[in-house]
Amino acid sequence: MSSLDDLAKMRQLVEIKYRQQQESFARLLAQEGRLRTALQQLDDHLAASHSSEDGSHKAIGADVLWQAWVGRKKRDLNLQLAQVLAVKERHVAQVRRAYGKVLVTDNLHALARAKLKQKMAQSQLDRAITSRMF
Repeated sequence: MSSLDDLAKMRQLVEIKYRQQQESFARLLAQEGRLRTALQQLDDHLAASHSSEDGSHKAIGADVLWQAWVGRKKRDLNLQLAQVLAVKERHVAQVRRAYGKVLVTDNLHALARAKLKQKMAQSQLDRAITSRMF
């Protein structure tokens, strides 16, 4: 029964590691979502500014400054998003690997339990046969 206990402990540790990987991945997804939302809002503001253009902004050069700021901000957000996506790609592989370990330990534990159950049943059968003989 020691191997069954060891497998149960290993199974628990693997599941904890998998949950940690999932939480880390969820934080990455949230960060990706925030960056995509910020980019979309920036695009929406830019579209709104184009539709409501008046001559006063052009006269003082504010439209050029606004366009330059939007360009820099979009570049920064896209760079951050690219970094998050690169990290996310590595995390996907880690989460898959952790899930595979969960599946393997679950199967090993189930097999060990079934084997122990079969041994116990065989032992009971042997005792029953032995007690009938005497």
